[in-house]
Amino acid sequence: MTLPLGYLWIRLVDNLGLEWSSNPQYSYGLVVPLFVAGLILRRLHYAKQISRDNTTSGSTFPPLLLCGLIAFLYLPTRLIEEATPEWRPIQWLLGFETIGLTLYVVWLSGGKFWLRQLAFPIGFFLVSIPWPTLVEAPIIQGLSRMNAGMVVNVLGLLGVPAIQHGNTIEVSTGIVGISDACSGIRSFQSSLMISLFLGEYYLFNLQRRMLLVPISFTLAMFLNLCRASLLTWIAAKKGIGAIAEYHDEAGLTILLVCTALLWGAAWFLNLQRNSTLVKPYAEKYYESPTVGEKIYQRVSRFGLILIIWIIIVECSVEMWYRVRESQLQPTVNWTVNYPRDNPSYEDVPITADDRTLLRFDGGQKGRWRDADGTDWQAFYFTWNPGRVAGYLAKRHTPDVCITATGLKMIGRPDMSFMTVGPVVLPMRHYIFETSSGPLQVYQCHWEAGLPPEAYTVQESTRFNLIRGVWAGRGNHGQKVFEVILTGYENANKAEASLKHRLNQLIKIEN
Repeated sequence: MTLPLGYLWIRLVDNLGLEWSSNPQYSYGLVVPLFVAGLILRRLHYAKQISRDNTTSGSTFPPLLLCGLIAFLYLPTRLIEEATPEWRPIQWLLGFETIGLTLYVVWLSGGKFWLRQLAFPIGFFLVSIPWPTLVEAPIIQGLSRMNAGMVVNVLGLLGVPAIQHGNTIEVSTGIVGISDACSGIRSFQSSLMISLFLGEYYLFNLQRRMLLVPISFTLAMFLNLCRASLLTWIAAKKGIGAIAEYHDEAGLTILLVCTALLWGAAWFLNLQRNSTLVKPYAEKYYESPTVGEKIYQRVSRFGLILIIWIIIVECSVEMWYRVRESQLQPTVNWTVNYPRDNPSYEDVPITADDRTLLRFDGGQKGRWRDADGTDWQAFYFTWNPGRVAGYLAKRHTPDVCITATGLKMIGRPDMSFMTVGPVVLPMRHYIFETSSGPLQVYQCHWEAGLPPEAYTVQESTRFNLIRGVWAGRGNHGQKVFEVILTGYENANKAEASLKHRLNQLIKIEN
């Protein structure tokens, strides 16, 4: 039984590990498996001190039917996960399937008693799975704006002039961005995890566990406000570059203080309990050899069936993608040729945050002024073949990143195909409203081997994620080319100018 369950847990942790290591909001996920192990040991110690009967279960039909459904869902889950491992609903499905099958084995082995004891410690792993974007995105944007507004008010009380622009704050030395990691969502998610952990560690009842959640949220928001206010004040006094000197230290300090205060609150609630959770032995539990042998046979039989099913699923998924990828079209490699002969051209430095968040294998940034007085900025990032390519190349899009700076997107994005020799570039067009006129943004997310019909306007649409099942695993190398144009009042003129310049900007490599 250990082999199939171990494989499922390794697959789940491997899938989430990329998110944990590359997304600061979920970096706390790295310690969640250790917390799960600790809570299981805690429950095992507690269970030895309370009475229980030796019945393993009642009727076996409903749990067996549910287990069969969960096991069957592993097939479509793996099929989609292989193409789009970053799709969060798939991560949740994989998590529910792994935890569900584990709890079924617990039920087979120890009945309802052990299922009640271990359900929460095992299910606690769910706190490490990223929230679906549909839920997370509006929360991040809302908390970022709220946090920025409160920081401006705090700075006003300190006599530091500041102006809020969406999720950013303008001070005398420049613009301070309230990034996702400082929006409050990171603090809230990690503090929520800690509050649930402490509630289980102290074996609180439901009321006390629920009380810890608003306490954790209040602490997280208050301490995050202190951190953001401190960093913004430092930026106003010492310059924007000074933030990097204190950013990580401030974040670690806030996390430690939040954890200590939350632990103190849980300790205080534990003192208020009138009765102890540890009950004296009501009777000693003995398992007859016959019952133990039946349980062992039942668990072993289920383990063998699960191993066979996992092998069938993995072989089927691999065969499917081998057939689909054999039909991929050969691609022509290309790169971006920046107009360095333009006197106004200058390279834009790539920051450490860019490298940490995107983890690209190659990248360039540049800006220049065209002969007609329009301003151009271009970004070019490449990811070599591998799973990271399919994940990180899709994470940051203009409708998310530029909107976070306080600019309002006008209308919906559209897409057109622009060709340079044999290369077809799917260019998604966004328009943002600024005080100096519209900002025309064209972004190309190009995947090696994909035909033009495989691209859709919205990178995050469900169809665009699932279509990877038909197009291949999407990990054969990817590029992101983004151009930002300022000075074009008319979108048609901006597009015509970009098409005219593409032959100079795009270089075909043999």
